[in-house]
Amino acid sequence: MTNTTHAHRRTSRVALSLAAVAALGLSACAPDDGEDTTEDGGAADDIQTQETSEATDEETNQATETADEGAAAETEEATAEEETPTEDATDEDTATDEATATDEGTAEGGSGGDHPVYQAVEAALAEYDGGVITQFEDNTDDDGYVEVAVYDGETEWELEIDSESFEIIDTEEDDIDGDDREEAEAVEIEISEAIQSAESEGGAEPDEGELDTEDGTVVWQIELDNDTEVDIDVTNGEVVNVDQ
Repeated sequence: MTNTTHAHRRTSRVALSLAAVAALGLSACAPDDGEDTTEDGGAADDIQTQETSEATDEETNQATETADEGAAAETEEATAEEETPTEDATDEDTATDEATATDEGTAEGGSGGDHPVYQAVEAALAEYDGGVITQFEDNTDDDGYVEVAVYDGETEWELEIDSESFEIIDTEEDDIDGDDREEAEAVEIEISEAIQSAESEGGAEPDEGELDTEDGTVVWQIELDNDTEVDIDVTNGEVVNVDQ
């Protein structure tokens, strides 16, 4: 009985020793597995870091491209805005040039007509400021001048005005009677306005004209080169009569 018990105890010790050896073996292997895990984890971290870096670079590139596109668009818009005022300025310059040309035409020829009569009456009024044209006759084809009579408030002057230079080449003083004086003092419109109205109504150019009274109304009686005679009210510019 005692021998059996001792044998059983030895067997138990051997088993415990084997178990201890096995445990030591497992403990020895454990650090290697931890190191492998750490290495694997480090590699994974490196991959993730690389991917993150690549993603960041890509986003940065995209952001840069977007910013460049935005800057380019703003530059184009700014350029367009700069060009538009230039076009507007060009239009304004054109309008200014046209207005200047119109003003020059008006200064040279009353209401801007290009017939010598317009320039001639304007030259007469420039010489006798505040005067009233009482009659005119175009002698350009025959004598190269326009004859114009102007009343200055006291005297009527008969002028010959060169049809090209519009310089006064001859001046004569003429008496004016009471009726002619009253007709001259009744004038309220520009002679150039009356001539233009006559041209529009009769469809021809002016040949001669004079102040007259028709049925109690003072008119500019203007004869055109197609023999049409047009009467224009000197107070309002209305066409009173047309005789063809």
